[in-house]
Amino acid sequence: EALGLRWKYVDLDTGAMKVWWQLQRLTWQHGCEDAHACGAKHHRKGCKPTCKQHARLKKGCPKPCTKDCKAHAKTCPERTGGGLVFREPKGKNKRIVTIPPPLIPVLRAHRSAQLRERLAAGELWEEHDLLFSQENGRPIDPRHDWDEFKDILSAAGLRDARVHDGRHTAGTLMIESGISPRVVMEVLGHSSMRMMVRYTHVGSPLAQDAAQRMGDALWG
Repeated sequence: EALGLRWKYVDLDTGAMKVWWQLQRLTWQHGCEDAHACGAKHHRKGCKPTCKQHARLKKGCPKPCTKDCKAHAKTCPERTGGGLVFREPKGKNKRIVTIPPPLIPVLRAHRSAQLRERLAAGELWEEHDLLFSQENGRPIDPRHDWDEFKDILSAAGLRDARVHDGRHTAGTLMIESGISPRVVMEVLGHSSMRMMVRYTHVGSPLAQDAAQRMGDALWG
C-alpha cells in the first residue's frame, strides 16, 4: 500500500490520505506452447549430500525441479501477466486514513526532495505521481524495498522482522494508547473485529489497568 500511494490521494493541508491502490508483483505465466521445454535450461537438479554452496543457508539446498516442471516463466520470451502492477486493495480495504500531524512536515520535505530528483533526472523521469519512487520516478520493486528494510534493521541493531510486522506494531500501539478498536479496524483496513485481533496484542499495562478497573467495580 505504501509503494502504491500517489500524491493526488494525499492532502497535506487536511492530513487526509486515501489508501486506494497497492503495488504488487504478479507471477509471470508462460505464453509459449511448451512451458517445460522453454524453462529446460533453468531446471534445478538436486544437490549432492556434501554440498557446501548452500550449507550456510537456513533453508538448506533448494528443492530440485520435478520431471514435468513448467516453472521459470519469467525467462519465457513470450511471458505474460506478470511484473509490477497497481491494484486496488483486496476486499473492502479502500479507505481514508488521517496522517499523524508530526508526519506532515516530513512528507512536505520528502516531496521537495522528490521534485529535486525529478529535475535532476530530466528526460529519464517517468511520471507515476508516486509518494515513494526510484530516482527516475519509476515504482520501487517490493523485493528491493524488502531488502532495504532488512538492511535498515541490521544497521540499527534490531531483531529480524517482516515489513508486514509494522501493521502489528501499529495496531498494538494504538490499542495500548486507548484508541477504540473500531478506529484501529478502520486504520488497518480490517472488515471484522476478528481480523483486527490477529494484528494486535494487548500490552500488559493496558491489561493491568483493565484488571484494576474490574477490581474497583466489583470490590470497591
